[in-house]
Amino acid sequence: MREKKYKVNKVLNNNVILAIDVEKMQEIVLVGKGIGFAKKANELITLSDKEIEKSFLNFDESTKKEYLNLINDIDDRIILICEKIINISEAAFGKLNNHIHIALTDHISFAMERTNSGLELSNPFLYEIKMLYPREFEIGELAIKMIKSELGVDLKEVEAGFIALHIHSARQNKNVSETIKNTKLLMDLIRLIETELDITIGTYELTYTRLINHLRTSLNRMEENKNIKNPLLNHIKEQFTQSFDIAYKIGKHIRDIKHIEVSEDELGYLALHIERIKEIKNIN
Repeated sequence: MREKKYKVNKVLNNNVILAIDVEKMQEIVLVGKGIGFAKKANELITLSDKEIEKSFLNFDESTKKEYLNLINDIDDRIILICEKIINISEAAFGKLNNHIHIALTDHISFAMERTNSGLELSNPFLYEIKMLYPREFEIGELAIKMIKSELGVDLKEVEAGFIALHIHSARQNKNVSETIKNTKLLMDLIRLIETELDITIGTYELTYTRLINHLRTSLNRMEENKNIKNPLLNHIKEQFTQSFDIAYKIGKHIRDIKHIEVSEDELGYLALHIERIKEIKNIN
């Protein structure tokens, strides 16, 4: 068991302290049951790996202030359970963006307040979240089980979806609002295809799963400015005119919302996907 020396900068509560890692001379946040009890600023302390449930480097000054204000207003038990959830997430995905320590803790605290007040929040993207981010959703489900078991509050499945969004956003170094916008955009694109073909694609259908995964992969390429070549492009434009026209409308919608260019090669692959949907739905 390894032990390290820290200089206490500030005791945030019984379970969280702001400290200096003496070995690395870095400011760090330490989380562990009872590690802040009876500690004082400027005190030199020794803590073992077993005593520290979580440690993470501090943020810039504005984010640091945000975190300190948050810690002062939240039950210690919520902070500890959020750090457990983050630990599980980082074990699965690697290092997450540090801002998750603020965003997830704030979200779960507020979700518990709403639930205790009898207010329920809907999640219109729940099915899409399950499909797009299945590993994150599994951790979200585990998180709500932990919260119910340890804190006695049942957050329901909708919150597993929101927790998954926070984890995915931290993986991608994005704001949660941006992840939600992307999820909504995918749903809008599917609605556009349904309207153009005058069909309904059930969320239970394999077609829906394939389509949303294709659209997500395409969006990721566009955002990362990765261009792909489509050797069948001219053939697709000639043979599958309606499907390419629909793909073009989708490209225009993406440009309007995301302000990124959609190449004709990308539209060609999307047109092939739309053509396949037409065949499955027996559309001439």
